[in-house]
Amino acid sequence: MRRNTRYRRRRRARLRPAHMMLLLAAVIVCVFGFRRLAGGREPPPAVKVDGGQSVEPEAPSSQEPLPANVVTASGIACTRRNMEDDALYTGELILVNNKIFYHFPEDQELDCIYDKKSGSYYVRDREVFLAPVAMDALNRMLDAFMDQGGSKSINVVAGYRTEEFQQHLFDQSAERNGLSHAEKYVAKPGGSEHHTGLVVDLSVLRGDGSSADYDGTGEYAWINGNCHEYGYIVRYETGKEDLTGIWDEPWHFRYVGIPHATEINRLGMCLEEYIDYLRQFPFEGEHLTIECVSGTYEVWYSSGTEVYLPDSAEYELSGNNVDGMIVTCKIK
Repeated sequence: MRRNTRYRRRRRARLRPAHMMLLLAAVIVCVFGFRRLAGGREPPPAVKVDGGQSVEPEAPSSQEPLPANVVTASGIACTRRNMEDDALYTGELILVNNKIFYHFPEDQELDCIYDKKSGSYYVRDREVFLAPVAMDALNRMLDAFMDQGGSKSINVVAGYRTEEFQQHLFDQSAERNGLSHAEKYVAKPGGSEHHTGLVVDLSVLRGDGSSADYDGTGEYAWINGNCHEYGYIVRYETGKEDLTGIWDEPWHFRYVGIPHATEINRLGMCLEEYIDYLRQFPFEGEHLTIECVSGTYEVWYSSGTEVYLPDSAEYELSGNNVDGMIVTCKIK
């Protein structure tokens, strides 16, 4: 009897092949369903297709592209456009460092600072150049510095640099101070932000004609603390060396535009961090809103060269010099 009892229990515990197949199928469905729930993204906000119809968009795919004409949640009518590859490598937000080299254009518009500067500061000589948008912002910033009580003692000692001149500076620093020093404080040729024409280095010119290093302290702390309101950031700060590849340089100012300089300052990021941060705001998802002294802006990122551009609103388009483009649209 005991054997029969044990045998009968074993038979009741067995599953028939058909039952096993059903159980296996159920497990597979549960696993894939869980993965979809765990790994799925929140759906992007609704956009309005041209004509005003509001739709709940799904994440775009290569099989189902977004329509050619859409209206953002804030009411900005946009059209999808394909840009030239060069668009990835131009604009106020391009990232340039010792790992991501500058793409030199055939033509680059530059202003001679000596000819365009205001009366609020000095410049080393007639051979210092700057992109026009950065030139205008520099005048406004240093005029404001004097208006609030600053002295006329700022000397602009560097602006745009060619690749050849950057090579000369790197070699000179390595010869005078050693290779390790050069790698800390001098960008490699092609990896210098000075190639963009969006950078100035400042120095202090004393009343007796001698020069001193600009360290952003004393009366000059006003410049470093308010430069974002004029579109500039202090590009290399203490604590960011592992990301930027360059040690602290309080004299090195990079123009990125007022909205993004304001946001970078608010977040306490370096440009490397910020470019990565902007990828969180694709066109088909949530957009970044920035409020600053020049207005309110809506910002979105597009991977590659296909991008939605506003039909009539005021905007700036910039590549990031890596993998996509950023649209900065003024909404107020």
